[in-house]
Amino acid sequence: MFSKTAQYTFRILIFMSKNSDELYSANHVHQETQIPYKYLTMLMTKLAKHKILKVSRGRNGGFTLNHELSEISLADILDAIAENNCSHCALGDKECEEYNPCPLHETYAPPKKALEEMLANTTLALLDSSLLLKTEKMPI
Repeated sequence: MFSKTAQYTFRILIFMSKNSDELYSANHVHQETQIPYKYLTMLMTKLAKHKILKVSRGRNGGFTLNHELSEISLADILDAIAENNCSHCALGDKECEEYNPCPLHETYAPPKKALEEMLANTTLALLDSSLLLKTEKMPI
């Protein structure tokens, strides 16, 4: 359901949420999550630009979560990486709206609303740390 980019981003943040006060180097996160380094640094930079991560520069610098786990929703994360497509038409019709619906508009409305609510209401604090164990085994 989620793109590879979104899956990688969730893996990064779930890993970092285990010790949310810790300062993580991109290299350490790369080694622990096995996400390709250049891709990982691009994602962490986007998360920092959207204030989900805080950056400390310098020799002992790194990344840390910028908010409490309960304040970071999946919707916030997807918005930060420009992957929150919930509000889009299921068929990709840019003209689709209430007064100009696509053929799936009415059928898609209830699950779309439920998905938007789930993403807005699910925070890093609610994610079970066991997810990390499952996602670590996910092929790259």
